[in-house]
Amino acid sequence: MQARAWQSETSHDASPGGARHPTLHAAAARVGLFVLAIYLLSASSDLRHNGDTDLRYQTTRAIVDHHRLWIAHPVAMGTRVAAGRGGHLYVSAYGPGQIVLMVPLYVAGRILAGEFSLPSGTATLYASRSLDLFLGAALAVLFLYMAVSMGYGLSTAILLTVLFALATAAWPDAQSALEQTQVSVCLLLAASATWRFVRGGLRDRRWLLLAGSATGFGLFTRYDFVIYVVLIAAFPALRRLRSGETGQITRDWLAYALAILPWIALLMLWNQLRFGSPFNVALHLKTFGELPWVGFLGLTLSPGKGIIWYVPLLFLLPCSVPALHRRSPFLAAFFCALVLVTVVFYSNVLYWHGDPAWGPRYLYPALPYLVLPLGELFARWRYQASALKAAATLLIILSLGIQVAAVSVNQWRFWYRLEAAQEHTGHQFWWGPTRYEYYWIIPHSPLVIGMQNLYEVARLDATGAQQYRLSKRPTACIGPQRCFSNPARDYPINTLAFWWTDTRHPLFDARVQGTIAVALLLIALESGGALLRVTGQERRDLG
Repeated sequence: MQARAWQSETSHDASPGGARHPTLHAAAARVGLFVLAIYLLSASSDLRHNGDTDLRYQTTRAIVDHHRLWIAHPVAMGTRVAAGRGGHLYVSAYGPGQIVLMVPLYVAGRILAGEFSLPSGTATLYASRSLDLFLGAALAVLFLYMAVSMGYGLSTAILLTVLFALATAAWPDAQSALEQTQVSVCLLLAASATWRFVRGGLRDRRWLLLAGSATGFGLFTRYDFVIYVVLIAAFPALRRLRSGETGQITRDWLAYALAILPWIALLMLWNQLRFGSPFNVALHLKTFGELPWVGFLGLTLSPGKGIIWYVPLLFLLPCSVPALHRRSPFLAAFFCALVLVTVVFYSNVLYWHGDPAWGPRYLYPALPYLVLPLGELFARWRYQASALKAAATLLIILSLGIQVAAVSVNQWRFWYRLEAAQEHTGHQFWWGPTRYEYYWIIPHSPLVIGMQNLYEVARLDATGAQQYRLSKRPTACIGPQRCFSNPARDYPINTLAFWWTDTRHPLFDARVQGTIAVALLLIALESGGALLRVTGQERRDLG
């Protein structure tokens, strides 16, 4: 009886849209291929990005080439590296998850360099940086399965997934080579597995083992994934309490914990090998201490970092969350909890902004749970008021445009202009996680400057309009304390950011790069066309 009641609560469409749809797996494969082709086509030519990425890459290279964990010449110092065993320098601020996953890609890059006589450094950098592109495609596939498991029809789930992949910050985040995409995959896999366990009547604990494994790998990737551990465990436990099955909660938690423990053991081994103690992470940077309301307003509403401005689709949530709550209040509460715990935690972090990065990157793992409720709106699209349809269409176009601008121009063009804008003011620019001041200044918002940058770089590339070329130092070099490097020298800020426009360190000659780019575009068009046919067929089946 309980399983039937829960099924009725979560059912949304007729069987053609349910999880047993015969074309679901084929559609998932098409979605993955479509997103991967788009992400690979728009992959960044920035092989440096920032110190976080560089240090993880250096550790991967040390593992593969020298069979060690320490870095001989770190590209960045400070609190992100620390002296450890043997007096060597090790990465201190990160879990090993991304470092480990880059290993096979680094090896593949080295093999390709040998087979095609490519520059080894460039090939391994491009290959390693592509990790998040593959993970981003995997995230889209997981998102599709989650949408279908929520009861959305397949056409609604496909539309929602494409919007998530291309009209939210998930796209520029996958291009960043930072670790939030990997965290997003782990969290969505854990949440989806937990939901499937609950939706299936709390019987098959293999879903809890999967949820625990995903949670454990999330911890293996970022230490702060710990904020989700209890929440994932609490979701089925609350369902057990509601149904009076309290005696099963301990068994559920045991299955969940058993899947997490191997990853904790590996983390302890990681620490032991670097710093001689399983409990020493050598993280010396002060993390907490921000005024909570400052971080909260910065992450949600500030013109420079507010999530609602980076993903305008979220303005549609008031039109969709109530419908999800009426249909499945328990799932709606779970989504709200995942979002709130993320926002509240990072609101207290001194570097809540995650700079240098596009948007509030620490909130990106919560994006799926902000976008999935929008399926309620699209599932009943034909019945929506014309004004709401028009508003939704405009927000989709705006959201897509923002992400296109983000992936088309290197973010360091923004930082160049920010340095230059503050140089002759009373608040000169300084690097440092607590020193940035642009968040509430609308003209300094990356969204405003990003659109300007896209126009300027497009003009520069298309017509050679040299007035848009940035080259001279944006800040004066005054002694060793304030002598910043010139972004125009270090990053490709005067051309489109795609790998096939790269003139600094091209992987192939222009003809080969153009051929590969066209092939990826054709794959994306073919996969996108196949998805359109699937959605059209479902609409015809449903009348």
